[in-house]
Amino acid sequence: MANLVLTRNKIRQACQSIDQFKVRPSVTNGLVPCPTYVGVKMFKRRIGGRFAAGRAFTLVELLVTMAVIVILASLLLPVISKAKGLANSVTCKNHLRQMGMALAMYVNDSQNRYPYAYDPGNSGDNGNYNAVEYNFFWFSKLTPYYQLQWTNAAYHCPGYKGPIIGILNEGTNKSGPQGSYGYNMRGVRGSYSHYSDPVAGPRVNYGLGPTVRAVVRPAIAEAAVKAPSEMFAIGETRFLSLSTNGGGGGWFMNCGSLHSNSAAFDPARHGKNYNTVCCDGHVAGMDPWILFNPADTAPMWNYDHLPHPELWTP
Repeated sequence: MANLVLTRNKIRQACQSIDQFKVRPSVTNGLVPCPTYVGVKMFKRRIGGRFAAGRAFTLVELLVTMAVIVILASLLLPVISKAKGLANSVTCKNHLRQMGMALAMYVNDSQNRYPYAYDPGNSGDNGNYNAVEYNFFWFSKLTPYYQLQWTNAAYHCPGYKGPIIGILNEGTNKSGPQGSYGYNMRGVRGSYSHYSDPVAGPRVNYGLGPTVRAVVRPAIAEAAVKAPSEMFAIGETRFLSLSTNGGGGGWFMNCGSLHSNSAAFDPARHGKNYNTVCCDGHVAGMDPWILFNPADTAPMWNYDHLPHPELWTP
């Protein structure tokens, strides 16, 4: 009797380890049904007219699972967005670093003078932006040293969402180039219209690139820049949306006019900072509300490193 009980226990264990849902031959002389076969139906439910193993999720369990996924997504999205912004900022800084080196090489090859912001040369153009090509502008002067073209999207900051225009518009819709980077052509001066210097005339400015138009001034000499490490050379232009700005980012940097729609900017283009390259070639990021505020950064816009509050456009 004891041997029979022992044999049945061995059969039971064999059935469980091999296949608990079938009947297996006994190791004895006859066939003994697997004891667990009786409980097979306890592990099956009828779903949609078919038998399926296991148990389906209840509605409550599905809702809880979905809620957990939504919560995790809400926690991860800001982190992903921040990481993307930092990556865009790194790319932007790399672009500006390349431009800074190109600018330094241009100055070295041009009798130590910075390029004009706009120089039509002998084309007869009077500054009304009716030329066919855009090779009169500062960025075209850097082409021999920086091969990317202004019209190439790779030239611009990946965080910039405005239009990229290089060929000037003809007809009544005349406009200068539009993109993510601008030249510090006017210094701290935000507008030409509100101030006329008694000595230098109506278009005095302390930026790097005067324009060759009705009033011709010499290009800025490298020696005139009093603090190269603290003067902006090229930086990000201001753009929020076409409906707000009325156009793209333009082709020159703009100081002041913090509450003007045409000069509005996205404070979170790629994180908290806008990037600039200074005259000594180093690249730095700065809060745009500080960067574009003459009360905070006026000397860094001017080659004489003085604030010139008479030129401010708050």
